[in-house]
Amino acid sequence: MRRLGQVWVWGVVAAAIGLALYGRAAERAVRQVEVRGVPAVLAAPSELPEELPWLPREETRTLPMAEAASEADGLMELRVMAGGRPVPRAQVRLYRREGRSPETGKMDWRVASAGATGNDGLLLIPARAGAYLVVARAEGLAPAWLNLMHPLGGPRTPVSLRLEEPSTFWGTTVLQGTGKPLSGAELTLTPDVSAWENEAHADAPAEELVTVTSDSTGHFRVEGLAPGLYTVQGRAPGSSSPVEWTLWLPSAEPRVLALPAPGAGVRTRSAERAPSKELRCGQ
Repeated sequence: MRRLGQVWVWGVVAAAIGLALYGRAAERAVRQVEVRGVPAVLAAPSELPEELPWLPREETRTLPMAEAASEADGLMELRVMAGGRPVPRAQVRLYRREGRSPETGKMDWRVASAGATGNDGLLLIPARAGAYLVVARAEGLAPAWLNLMHPLGGPRTPVSLRLEEPSTFWGTTVLQGTGKPLSGAELTLTPDVSAWENEAHADAPAEELVTVTSDSTGHFRVEGLAPGLYTVQGRAPGSSSPVEWTLWLPSAEPRVLALPAPGAGVRTRSAERAPSKELRCGQ
């Protein structure tokens, strides 16, 4: 009889544990359904999309922030539009500006969050107070970026991004002094996403750089670029001395880029400075 009593007691305990686990699972399922019903998607800072087409190699990716923000820090209410309509499933990435490195003079970027807009073109991103660059992309359209300030203690910062038709940068690389087509030249395009006019050099997170190599006839072509000012850094095969140009896009004409042979000095060609990018603060 004692053994039967022990078996009965353990059976009751096991049933209670099973009911508790079932209740927790049901509660999680209800929460998931409720979250799916929210019109504006809430970005998960720890879940950065890995399938984004513009991501560079692992060793050149921008490092994430040491600690992710929460809703208690405030939210950015981000809306992505194109042609007057919301853009669903637009890929959004938020970078935080941590200041310039005194050694290199380059901006220290950190990935703060990433996510995709809902069917209404909205995305809510938790963010601490600070200076940020937000970039949005969607298939078939040019990327858009915006500099903004998220204020301390601000509950929400409204952010609006408009995607436009993409631009194309194309032309030929030639050997300087001869005009002969130069194959295998590497060109890196850096969009000017500076927040201030007095920035000395275009700087952008690694994910926003675009690199192309000229073909066997020296021709190159880059599609899907946003209108604006770019710094183009060219390097001939085997050369450690880059050449820099600044150019506006879109351009109706192909470009002929002359690169020096290995061992020649560094040369630059500057264009007129771009007007300051829009800077927004929360309301």
